[in-house]
Amino acid sequence: MSLMRTCLQPITKAGSVLARLVKFLDRLSFELLFQKQFCMVRTVRHPALQSSREKAKRACLKHSLWICLLFFAAVTGSALEIQQAKWGFDGQVVWGRFNLLSVLVENPSTAPFDGTVNLYKARGLEQRVGALYASPCYVSPKMSRWVQFYVYVDNPYDEWRMEWGRAPEDHHDITAPKQGPPAQVLLSDSTTLLNAASAFKQFPDELFPPTVAATSGLDSVLLDHTPRWEPAKRQAFLEWLRAGGKVHLLENANGRSPIFSDELSVLNSPLPQLRIGAGLVVRHNATASQIQKQDLGEEKVSQPPSKPKESAQPLQTSDFFLGALSRLSRAHHNWGVIYLLTLAYLAIVGPGNLIAGRRLTDYRLRIGLLLATIGGFALLFHLVGRGGQREASVVHTLSYARSINGDSYNVTQWINVFATRGAHYTITHGAPHNLYATGQEHEPVNGWIQNGRDGRFFVDIPMFSRRAFLHQAVMKGANIPVQMESATGAGASDKFKLMIGADFRKQIVESWVVKGDRLFALQLNDDRLEVAGEEPLDALLSANNALQPFYMYSSEDEAIDVNGEFRKLVRPLIAWSLGAAEKKSGQIASFRPTDDGVQLFIFARSPESFGIAGQQFGRETGYVLYHLDLETPVRERKP
Repeated sequence: MSLMRTCLQPITKAGSVLARLVKFLDRLSFELLFQKQFCMVRTVRHPALQSSREKAKRACLKHSLWICLLFFAAVTGSALEIQQAKWGFDGQVVWGRFNLLSVLVENPSTAPFDGTVNLYKARGLEQRVGALYASPCYVSPKMSRWVQFYVYVDNPYDEWRMEWGRAPEDHHDITAPKQGPPAQVLLSDSTTLLNAASAFKQFPDELFPPTVAATSGLDSVLLDHTPRWEPAKRQAFLEWLRAGGKVHLLENANGRSPIFSDELSVLNSPLPQLRIGAGLVVRHNATASQIQKQDLGEEKVSQPPSKPKESAQPLQTSDFFLGALSRLSRAHHNWGVIYLLTLAYLAIVGPGNLIAGRRLTDYRLRIGLLLATIGGFALLFHLVGRGGQREASVVHTLSYARSINGDSYNVTQWINVFATRGAHYTITHGAPHNLYATGQEHEPVNGWIQNGRDGRFFVDIPMFSRRAFLHQAVMKGANIPVQMESATGAGASDKFKLMIGADFRKQIVESWVVKGDRLFALQLNDDRLEVAGEEPLDALLSANNALQPFYMYSSEDEAIDVNGEFRKLVRPLIAWSLGAAEKKSGQIASFRPTDDGVQLFIFARSPESFGIAGQQFGRETGYVLYHLDLETPVRERKP
């Protein structure tokens, strides 16, 4: 008994309750085997208990003790304290993108915390919106650690809350994020207690995400040391650079430039400027405390004059793209048959049953006839309604693929799933790291999201209903062999000729080129893409080319051209990829600078590798907008 008392002491403070239970069970011997916070109880048979009544009592008491021990183990789990929360890379987020949320949690108790930390957004009266973001978390006693979430932020009105238990104090409200442009940050050494003061906001290198899919809010990095990263973070940093990132290498306090190894050794070039994919590496003869923002030499985005307190909003939100996809899985019911069935049901269940009931003397037969009528018509309505959904689950996907290297792409997807069978679905993609979000701004979603390595989306989808969500990951796509043969002239007289590989040529639906502030439509001529039209880049923000077509009402019986509806999304998607924003007055707020480079956009059918893993939803129809940077000479800049 002393062993049992000693083992029970760490899991409960309600000693009086357990003391009475232990005293009542003095005739039994127990071995308590503890593993983490749960107790495994094995009873040892006492020779004095032989009768069946005593055996039954012993079994009942054993089950009662199980319940008590598990209850006390659950309610006495160690609590967490939130020490710090960081949004994005510089304390701000980019709307309409996946953003980082880094939270420093501390376990002040003497027992380890091993559980799940949940994050969700709410709007008004603490109503949850969307699905839960879940992150497994283990914190040793008296220790702290960083927990990272990858969340999709689409407006400034949401409130965010973290929860890790059922007790009233097991939650923490996260300060709402502020909106800003992609960040320019100095990566600080996490192993150094005191970092040099700088004109740039600092971001600890240990918090750099292990996937490039979580770097949408990062524009430029200043680096004066060699980060101690595991392979996944080194790979993510290089993929971010190849996809268009900018790295500024600085000197340390000793006047020496950092020397890199492993995958990062490509940064050791002595050249003042170096192109790596679509990214740029620039060396500076300055330390972190000396360099100023104007020393980076990056072009500023011109903005037209605006009214005071006028904010820029993302032009295309998740609601826009997901709403367009939802129209493609709309049901086509045979309303003529439904109306006839309704009239027949009213005639038979009313007058018909009354006339037939008068001829039946047994009341049980009259009740049986009524129930049979109701059940038969319920089955008929079910079959006719199911036929309107064509009895098939379907998935529609719109993808944006930013080229990283060869056939590797940073892919953002808007997905609409229509399910004919109600069930709890596990949705995942064939990528090492997956990021998911519901993009839901109005109601809670019965599901939870595990982002990061082997990320997946667990969701309840009712029968004959739709579920829309977003996904971002590094995925394998088409290897597009493209070469610029000519690019002559300047401004409005630019002419492009691009050679495209024969294997990919047949997959092209539309193609566009962006250079400076001009947008060029291309057409396929034999084995080359040539300019077919030209317009200012501002035309992408026109309401006639963007939002208006998808909010028009149409008849349910109207046939939908799926391919045509997808093609309507090309121009808005190009604007979204370039960071287009629109002010409340309708003016352009910003476009990301293109550094005088030539950016190629190709709209084509999605490859199978971009699809949802498994066959649980059947047919999947999707299109992808490939975004590639064509090789051009780098403009000379002063380091």
